[in-house]
Amino acid sequence: MAKRAAASKDGVNVSAEIRALVESNKDIRGPEVITALKEKFPGAKFNNASVQVAFANARKKLGLTRTLKKKPRPVGSGSGRRPGRPAAAAPAAPAAVAAAAGVDFSLLQAAKTLLQHCKGDVAAAQQALKQLAALQMG
Repeated sequence: MAKRAAASKDGVNVSAEIRALVESNKDIRGPEVITALKEKFPGAKFNNASVQVAFANARKKLGLTRTLKKKPRPVGSGSGRRPGRPAAAAPAAPAAVAAAAGVDFSLLQAAKTLLQHCKGDVAAAQQALKQLAALQMG
């Protein structure tokens, strides 16, 4: 199967012309390429964006691109997760810390004493508290 002919606009193969310009002068810049094309082909109209893309592709093909390092993100600028991924659940506060924040110290001592009387059996202490609550309700 035969290859297609190169795309051209107004009889000008823009990519080939840009490639030739870049090969002849490796330090040429984008605006200079557009100016050179307009001087060489005064009757043709060029899309500046398309010329810039063709210029970048020609530089890449010749290995003249320079890669810029990505700037490090500031701390706290985001969760660091990929877009579209669910956010990780925040770690829950330990129950002891949460309970101690709103509990009186004398109440904790009473709970400790209750556990000592139940010989460390938490289920028995809970059952005793439920029975006490039921008695106070009635």
